[in-house]
Amino acid sequence: MKKLFVVVGMIVCLGLNTFAQIRKADNSTDIHFEIPIPKRLMHNYTVANNSGKPTAIFRDQAIFKLPKSYTKGGKPTRLIYCAHGAGGGVTAKNWFINNFAIVDSLLSHGYAIFDVNGGESMENMGGPLVVYSAFQAYKTIRKNYNIEPKIFVLGLSMGGLSSSNFCLQHPTIVSAQGLFSAVLDLKGQAWDHPWFSSTPKVISTVFNFKDKTGKTWEPVKVKGWNPLYANSTIQGKDTLLHYPVPVAIWHGSGDAVVPISASRAFRRYIQNGGGNCLLREIDSADHGLSCGNPILNHELMQFLGEF
Repeated sequence: MKKLFVVVGMIVCLGLNTFAQIRKADNSTDIHFEIPIPKRLMHNYTVANNSGKPTAIFRDQAIFKLPKSYTKGGKPTRLIYCAHGAGGGVTAKNWFINNFAIVDSLLSHGYAIFDVNGGESMENMGGPLVVYSAFQAYKTIRKNYNIEPKIFVLGLSMGGLSSSNFCLQHPTIVSAQGLFSAVLDLKGQAWDHPWFSSTPKVISTVFNFKDKTGKTWEPVKVKGWNPLYANSTIQGKDTLLHYPVPVAIWHGSGDAVVPISASRAFRRYIQNGGGNCLLREIDSADHGLSCGNPILNHELMQFLGEF
């Protein structure tokens, strides 16, 4: 793969306004649909039902957008799972990421995009439900549209959890992953430094903690679902993360909402394990980078174009 950056993990100072570029929402191209999910999955992480009784269904919200270049025949369109952050998710009529120009950038470069809410709360925390929902949405889209089998995955802020766990659970269908100001450590970034006062309680619900109040961390319940440590091994004094897909991360070095420390560790652990991870540190304290800006959007297109 060509090197996107001159130096892996280089620190770059951008003399520009780093706030996310806002777009005028145009939902005329939005395709909304529902993903039926057995409620048993929401609580026990399994679709098995040995009771003989019908399983109650939860209907998760999903959104899909096609580029103007899409055709029913001929060359299949590339698809991107665009995992939202905690600022807003997917409803039956709206999608939070529609507010940002990253949508225009992806569509204008010929990519189809989709997202799922991932549960009853937009704070899906990258749990089993959102990964299951996203995979079912992917299968539904491929069944009905002319889409390439292998996709890209993009994680924005909290979407770092859901996108990374999707890659870990379904590596054979992912070509590469991009991350903007991403949450990668469920414990260190979300539980210990929550962005909302409700976040620990949501985590305890998503991962079915015995204590649902959000006051007690239960590591056994999140085993395998914390991207920074899932599929990792300890070698000497350092950690090796066996990560299955190439990754590029963009993160503000002064981000106080989602500190960059986990992105630095993620890169180091993946490189220790022989994987491919690029980190673009930006001299900014703006967590708004999690929804992109003209420079980041352009660099993301360059990265995806390598695959």
